[in-house]
Amino acid sequence: MASPLLTASAAILATFALCFVGWRSRRLERELRETREHLALVTGGAAGTTSIVAADDWLTFPASNAQDALWDWDVAADRMRFSQRWREVVGLGPVEVHRSTQEWWGRVHPSDRGQLEVDIAAQLAGAGTRFAAEHRIRHEAGHWLRLQWTGVIIREPNATAVRIAGSVRDVTALHAAAERQRHEALYDSLTGLPNRALAIDLVRRAIKRTMRQGERRFAALLVDVDRFNLLNDSLGHQAGDELLRGVALRLATAIRPGDVIARLGGDEFLLLLDEISDFTDAESVADRVKLVLTEPIRVLSHDVVVSASIGIVLHDPAQEQPTDYLRDAELAMQGAKRAGRARHERFVPEMRDGVRRRMSLEQDLRGAIDRSEFFLLYQPIWDTRDGIERLVGFEALARWNHPTKGTLGPGEFVPIAEETDSIITLGLWAIGRACRDVREFAANGPGAPWVSVNIARRQLTDSRLATAIDEILHLTDLDASRLKLEVTENTILDDEGRSRAMLETLRDRGVRALMDDFGTGHASLSYLHRLPITTIKIDRYFVGRMDVSPECLEIVRSIVALARSLGMDVVAEGVEQEAQLTQLRELGCHGVQGFLLGRPLLAEESRALVAAVAGQGGYCPRSVLRDLGLAGGHRHSVEGPSVEIVEA
Repeated sequence: MASPLLTASAAILATFALCFVGWRSRRLERELRETREHLALVTGGAAGTTSIVAADDWLTFPASNAQDALWDWDVAADRMRFSQRWREVVGLGPVEVHRSTQEWWGRVHPSDRGQLEVDIAAQLAGAGTRFAAEHRIRHEAGHWLRLQWTGVIIREPNATAVRIAGSVRDVTALHAAAERQRHEALYDSLTGLPNRALAIDLVRRAIKRTMRQGERRFAALLVDVDRFNLLNDSLGHQAGDELLRGVALRLATAIRPGDVIARLGGDEFLLLLDEISDFTDAESVADRVKLVLTEPIRVLSHDVVVSASIGIVLHDPAQEQPTDYLRDAELAMQGAKRAGRARHERFVPEMRDGVRRRMSLEQDLRGAIDRSEFFLLYQPIWDTRDGIERLVGFEALARWNHPTKGTLGPGEFVPIAEETDSIITLGLWAIGRACRDVREFAANGPGAPWVSVNIARRQLTDSRLATAIDEILHLTDLDASRLKLEVTENTILDDEGRSRAMLETLRDRGVRALMDDFGTGHASLSYLHRLPITTIKIDRYFVGRMDVSPECLEIVRSIVALARSLGMDVVAEGVEQEAQLTQLRELGCHGVQGFLLGRPLLAEESRALVAAVAGQGGYCPRSVLRDLGLAGGHRHSVEGPSVEIVEA
């Protein structure tokens, strides 16, 4: 049996051991607490392992790697708790987050607070269990974030909301990306203006607004930059883009406050004018557009002056589709271009009839050559030196003997043909037929009359033209010197480089070129000396007004002097009066063409004229013209396949 002393000693040792163990446990507990507090300070409350997660750190561990911040709102106590991710989202440091709703409400953008209050009140008062909100929140750095809140509403049996818990996500980048996509879908990337899609929507709103408000009318102006393709091709696409930006800035200075500019595409702009009283309001804006474009626009290293053709359409109560307004404005704009560009035209319903007619003619044009519906008229061209008329050539004038619409002049079908590949086929047919006919009029040789044929831009820039003409001359056995091609200034201006190259190629083959309608273009003197032109034809407008307009008389005088200095021949078109012929002779213009000395003739009549002139030794007394019914200055009718002669 143990002695009492040993028993006492063992009890003392056991007590000491228990005290040591208790002291060691308290020390370990204190060290653990200090470690936990240190980790909380370093990590902002996120613990590394579950063993050091305090009971009060409600979502620290599972939320430490979440992309969304977590929140819990005690509605009754008006207290909120946020996860660590909230600090990161709003830019807070490792400090305690304010646990009242002020941490949320105090950061809401002032413009969003009213709507947010309404949304939250509606969701709390309802019976649903889902919570959702989106608004802007202030970051600690001062900028604004867009946050998306989602959660679950916990309610008492009486439906009173007592708690809402959920997540909040930063959708700033997503919202910005969506806004960029929306902007790209509705705005032009080059000019920053509304694009065609948004323009159509704006017109739709204007229609609805006018329907609601009655007297509040609007107008749409379609502005198309004249000759933009030429400028774009000659200066380059970068310059073309810069020019469009410059035009957009100029247009912005021409409209009124409240009006809208949009870029429909290419070189077309839409001006949507709000609250106009009548056409004069829209016309005033169109005049300002033309005015602001008169000053040069700096494009890279060039100063470029442009003009615009403008179509105007006013609000029509019967018109409810926005695309109809764009269509009508386009029709009016095209009318302005056909009238000479750099002007505006108002839409009238008859323009739609013109479109339907053009569409019908376009359909009928296909196959018209194969059906032999086209024919040529030939107007004589004379040399009047020494007071005696000598026949030198003919101008071939195309006509369409339409089966239902009668005889159509080139003004009705050539523009349509130019919009399609039909102009290539039609042009080669005209050249071939003219060469064959004039060869039948007279054999090749000195003094044999030549024939001139009008040629369109698409023909002149067609690389196959020279080869095709070679084949035609070979098949018809016509000397190349007896074929002349008539080009206009506008035809050459559209692509001067390629046009000049083609004319030079044809000149080397013996085919000559005439400049038709000279004086009506935009840059005659600046390029005429560079072109292989042998003859200038003075436009009939100036010839017909020489006796009443000193300016027209001086233009004719200047053209004759210019041609003489360049070694070119001159032909005056539209000579219908004896006084005009006398005046032209005095000015030194010996080439004439017009009804005074011969209307356009059918091929058989032309052959008879050539034969009669040959019988007079190359000259043509007026008695011969009278006998053939060709002279007198009147626009006669001739018998034939429904032919009404109209001078080209």
